[in-house]
Amino acid sequence: MTPNDETEHHTQTSNPSIVSKSIINDQLHLYIDEQWYDLTHWQNIHPGGAEILRNLNKKDATDAFHSIHSDDAIQRLSRFKPCSSVYIQTMLPLIEITNITQSYRSLRQNLIENGYFNRSLFWELFYHFSVYFLCICGTYCHFYWNSSCLAILFIGFGMQQAGWIGHDYAHGRGIWMRWLCRTLTGLVNAFSPTWWSHKHNTHHVYTNHIGIDIDVDTDPIFHLFVPRKDLDVWFRAYQHWYFLPVYSLLYVSWRWKSLRHSLTTYQYCELLMMLPNYFWLYTLGWQITLGSILFGGLLVACIVTATHQSEDMLYDSNYSFVETQFLTTCDARCENFFMEWLWGGMQYQLEHHLFPTMPKYNYVRIRPIIQQWAKENGIKYRCESVWSIWYRNYLTLKHFATSNSKIIE
Repeated sequence: MTPNDETEHHTQTSNPSIVSKSIINDQLHLYIDEQWYDLTHWQNIHPGGAEILRNLNKKDATDAFHSIHSDDAIQRLSRFKPCSSVYIQTMLPLIEITNITQSYRSLRQNLIENGYFNRSLFWELFYHFSVYFLCICGTYCHFYWNSSCLAILFIGFGMQQAGWIGHDYAHGRGIWMRWLCRTLTGLVNAFSPTWWSHKHNTHHVYTNHIGIDIDVDTDPIFHLFVPRKDLDVWFRAYQHWYFLPVYSLLYVSWRWKSLRHSLTTYQYCELLMMLPNYFWLYTLGWQITLGSILFGGLLVACIVTATHQSEDMLYDSNYSFVETQFLTTCDARCENFFMEWLWGGMQYQLEHHLFPTMPKYNYVRIRPIIQQWAKENGIKYRCESVWSIWYRNYLTLKHFATSNSKIIE
């Protein structure tokens, strides 16, 4: 599955000839919109990578597919030929759509028809230019007021907010969203949207799945489960003490991974967008540069980790897409304007995971709708204050720092 507009490809997705069971087991089949598709060959040219497809092999990928693909990509699916062989279909599992899944699909269609997925030019301009305003203020404080602390605060907040907005743009669909994402994330944070989207889309489809979701695969630095004895490390016992300093390195890590990805995959456009950022940081000096990156990374890490890693961790789960999101995600309740701004839409984490391509400024409008829908369908909706979530996140780190009960063989 791919983050934005996919490269045009045509491939034969089914073979009407009779095939053996052993061949079926070696092939890749996804169930989308009540049709089986043979994507064995497509996986090799899939812009979003083959791994996310393999994890969905012989499963219903309908909701995962629609949640992270553009309208053009969804339309492109009609060019693929569904499996037509009766023998092939009898060798594949019978997919039964649950009432909850059907209700979720109806809800999504209703939200689309009522305009919740439409973008607002005002809010797009407001969020975009607010980031540049913060960075310009920080630069001014450094060169004209000679205030390093104010410069670090302004630029750090700008980098953090650029992360939230770039995240929203990366999920957005259409060529103008793709270019807004490349320019903002490249100029302010020197991030690679393609690197981030590939790993992040897997997180959306397989949230908190141990061994698949790399967003929670943080060992040996942080353990969110008790490791095997041969994989344990002595400093696990202190992870609830050192987590804040390590959190501040998040943007350092993302910058390095972005640069490496763009270089090795020849993403010249992304590299071009990164150049002004590094020139800007060079003019600021190493103190402002390092301070801003560490501060921005700390703010982002404290928020992105809080709404998932204290929730259920799943192993070989057979839960549906919608059930997975409710089990592994908790919303945050912000009590004031500053917290609402600081969290940048991540306080509506469940709404975002259910509808990733929806603009982040519309999540506040659909939270009551999601709460009512969850009540009607008998699903537990989780929402806590930001301080409660942060405290529970600390307790999670502390628990797995001291626990010795073996959970994985």
